[in-house]
Amino acid sequence: MHWEIANATIITPTDTIRQGLLSIEGNRITGASDSSRKQNAQSLRMDVSGLIASPGIIDGHDHLLGSYRPRVGDRRPYLNWLAWDNDLKASPIYKERQQIESSYLYKLGAYRHLITGVTSVQDHIPHFVRELFASDLPIRLLKDYALAHSVTSFALKWGDSIEKEHQKAVDNNLPFITHGSEGFDQETIDTVKTLAEKNALSPQTVIIHGIALSDSDIDLLARNKCSVVWCPVSNLYMFEKTAPVKKLLEKGVNVVLGTDSPMSGSINIFEEIEVAQKYYRKTYGETLDEKILFAMMTTNAARAFKQPDLGSLREGALADFILVDGDAGRPIQSVLDINYEKLMLSVIDGKPVYGDPAFVSFFEELDAGYQKVMVAGTKKIVSGDLLGLLENVRKAVRYEKQIEFLPVEPW
Repeated sequence: MHWEIANATIITPTDTIRQGLLSIEGNRITGASDSSRKQNAQSLRMDVSGLIASPGIIDGHDHLLGSYRPRVGDRRPYLNWLAWDNDLKASPIYKERQQIESSYLYKLGAYRHLITGVTSVQDHIPHFVRELFASDLPIRLLKDYALAHSVTSFALKWGDSIEKEHQKAVDNNLPFITHGSEGFDQETIDTVKTLAEKNALSPQTVIIHGIALSDSDIDLLARNKCSVVWCPVSNLYMFEKTAPVKKLLEKGVNVVLGTDSPMSGSINIFEEIEVAQKYYRKTYGETLDEKILFAMMTTNAARAFKQPDLGSLREGALADFILVDGDAGRPIQSVLDINYEKLMLSVIDGKPVYGDPAFVSFFEELDAGYQKVMVAGTKKIVSGDLLGLLENVRKAVRYEKQIEFLPVEPW
């Protein structure tokens, strides 16, 4: 089916189109232009005057099996991820989480992202786990990647060897994704050195966290055109330190923003954006350029994860986008200022999956089922059975669990 969004302010890879027309055929964008073009008689056109059309947000790092709250971490700052993980596994909240089916945890994580404008997520976990749960989610999980958990002797045994996983990535143009420089023990500090010794630094390489990166590490990453996923909320919570993001940007390293698991990281991408801006301003005495931060969640992420059809609104790209209520004169900043109320519509693979009740007829026209919910006091419609999911979680834990990152109730 062909349909169109008219009179939006469209953020494209090169500029902003005022009163623009976004055209969709099936799951692809067929054009982004001004709205003066005559309507195709066979198409559905929606006038969204005053709204901003943006690529859907790509979250560069999460562990969907860890989609629970509150956070764990009584002995901060931690030496490395393992020290935190030991505390997690010993905590009462982990015992509570274990009562919930893994498929429910995956869906909690998916809806955590969906109601905030995230349309794609990099779930860092072995393929055989992700594949058990990926098919029944309301968001896009990035499915093609090679990986390691990390590069230390105490890393979880994910994938083949670092050398084999990296070569697989090179041969198939996939990202090779690993936690790295996430802590202060010597093995962790030596992450980039170890990857270099194993010939595993390349444009395929994506290092998550990078809090212990040295200047020489950053030079190596830049020289090899690697990417780094910046998770400031999780890093500052667990380690009271985060990646040297200004140096990374100055050296031309491709930086992506990620939320990490809510058991150590942010409530959602809203908090991640806010903390990223505040941290940068406080640490460096200057404002993080809005275009750079926006790119971290769109084009930079698409580049890091080898997803050329995501991250931009252009002809031929996948139709993953959001509509945001904001200032048409400052469209990128409006996306960065997004909140539950201002997110008006999310479209994934050419289908509406979440939005304002004003779009009910659009959902119905495109045969997209929906459920009525209140999100943080605002009426919304959402695909799937979010209310049933929350009820199943409460049955599993045997009390009226309130999940901070899903402020949802019946409408």
